[in-house]
Amino acid sequence: MALEEIRRQIDSINKTSQITKAMSLVSTTKYNRIVNISSNYEIYATKIKQTVANLMRHVGDISNAGYVTNSDLTSIVDFHDLLINRPVKKSGYLVITSDKGLAGGYNSTILKEFKALLDERNQGAEDIVVMAVGEPIMKLCRKENFNVAHELHHLPDFPTFTQVQSLIQKCVELFKNEIFDELYLVYNHSINALQNEFRCEQLLPLTNLPTEEKTDVDYAIEPDVPDVLDILLSQYAESMIYGTILDAKTAEQASRMQAMTQATDNATDLIKNLQYVYNQQRQKRVTNEIIEITSGANAQN
Repeated sequence: MALEEIRRQIDSINKTSQITKAMSLVSTTKYNRIVNISSNYEIYATKIKQTVANLMRHVGDISNAGYVTNSDLTSIVDFHDLLINRPVKKSGYLVITSDKGLAGGYNSTILKEFKALLDERNQGAEDIVVMAVGEPIMKLCRKENFNVAHELHHLPDFPTFTQVQSLIQKCVELFKNEIFDELYLVYNHSINALQNEFRCEQLLPLTNLPTEEKTDVDYAIEPDVPDVLDILLSQYAESMIYGTILDAKTAEQASRMQAMTQATDNATDLIKNLQYVYNQQRQKRVTNEIIEITSGANAQN
């Protein structure tokens, strides 16, 4: 390889490494910010879990749609659509991918694992309903002819509840209307800055509501328990979905941060290798020129 070509490659890779390094720094900043947002939201999520657990002590076990015996709770009609285990005709999947690239295997992992999950459960296009976040999952749905009930594109890096409210409420609404009989959240969970894992978690029906031992805390419930629980259980389900979206965005930024850092490191290694080759070639050229000059001088003598 000519010295000029090696030098061009070194310059090109060096420019690319500067870009990936800058993107790594941006991703690190975004990762730290989304972690902070998620941590703050977790305070609210924990509180609503505690509130639900405390109120459920007043209601008893209604997770399997058995109406409670308390006379003031017999009007719990709206709850069965969130709590009943219906025969499963269709499964709903909220699949969260990213429209943005340069995030390593973030999207490919979700798509591969989701497809494997459906194969394992022997579910085809006629058995599922998909709520799709991001173009990657939409491409898979079009390819496999999956039924898409709702789609959301260009999810912000730091989504507010308002920005995803229509998606969240649509998921709950479709379950209540029996468009599907169970809802799973499919996403990449952020373990830490260096590690993500694929998750598929059932949210609806709410069969695994939080429980806590009886405490001295008691609530003055107005207007009554059924009305409060009707609102609270919906908020609980919606808060779990929103928390999952924040978790997925955290995993996305972590993946992008890792990918850009790895790309920068690879570029640095490649530049070192090319620089070594360049120096060898340059030394070889200088040596050949010296030999030619020496040979010419000897020939004249």
